[in-house]
Amino acid sequence: MSKLKTFIFEQIIPGFHAARSNNTISKLKKDRANFDVDIDSVAGNESEYIEQLKTDLKEQHDRKKIIEDKAKSLLFIITASIATITFSLTYLNSISMNNFQIVALAFLGVSILYFIAGVIRVLQTLSIRLFYVVQAEIETTETNYKLLSKKADNEFLKDLIKSKEQNDLINICLSNYTFASFNLIRNGIIFFAVFFITSIGGGFYAQKNKTTNVYPINKEIQIKINDSIDLKIPYTFELKYEIQDLKIDKTTTRKSDTRRAP
Repeated sequence: MSKLKTFIFEQIIPGFHAARSNNTISKLKKDRANFDVDIDSVAGNESEYIEQLKTDLKEQHDRKKIIEDKAKSLLFIITASIATITFSLTYLNSISMNNFQIVALAFLGVSILYFIAGVIRVLQTLSIRLFYVVQAEIETTETNYKLLSKKADNEFLKDLIKSKEQNDLINICLSNYTFASFNLIRNGIIFFAVFFITSIGGGFYAQKNKTTNVYPINKEIQIKINDSIDLKIPYTFELKYEIQDLKIDKTTTRKSDTRRAP
């Protein structure tokens, strides 16, 4: 049961699952912002760990950029999909509505909802948010810039540890939004494909029934009124039948075509 629940949350409604998970992570991030840092075990080796944490922060920033690049790619896919849906609406105007087309429209509506949810998650990934990097501290005064001296190694190391832990939580949130966006877009594409197949199949089925049950017959009547006037009356009627009642409807369309002999 737990596996089924996990599958539903991650694959069927991933946007909801990502939002719920990130709310929990945001609470952890807020609670841990004021944690104390114990570095007694590395006393005397602060400089070594400072360099290591600087490298870790740079890698975290690079990972954040990779996640954002993936989100931008997903946004492009959504744009292309919406353009395809727009063209498909033109196709819908050219076909007759039947039960198959109504079901197809329902699939199209679900597809659009998935794409909208995917856009929301992508924009949440790309939104500007706090991220910790190592930079020189510069103070701006009314007339000049002032470079501030570095903190003591032990204090600087504590700040780096806090920054690394906060960045980890931030990247997890971004990854959750990107993963949810991917699943939402995938589901949108699947439902759009089902819509297209259902619509094409419904149109073919309707055309097949029309060809089977309706028989157009074209005839022409020629009447000679006198030596100079010939009258042709073309007409068309269709035979429609129902298997149960075996009824036949005859629809006659008449046109007059008068030609004067030279």
